[in-house]
Amino acid sequence: MATRLLMLLMLVLVPTAARAGTAVGESIWNKAAAIAVAMQSVPPGGQVTATDCDEVEVGTGNYHYLCRVTYSDPVSPSR
Repeated sequence: MATRLLMLLMLVLVPTAARAGTAVGESIWNKAAAIAVAMQSVPPGGQVTATDCDEVEVGTGNYHYLCRVTYSDPVSPSR
């Protein structure tokens, strides 16, 4: 029950964070796959400053990986 609540909270709260220099990815395979999904949302020129992953057990021996990639906004060229 607690796992489902955690997943629900992440789904509700993550979209707000994603607009603030954070990209989120998830995978049922492994952390590397979840990070790769998140990296696809980093804008061109954005510099990754941190990665953080949570491993959530969704059944006996089954895991779901949720990863956040924090990035700095790309520098826009001066006009």
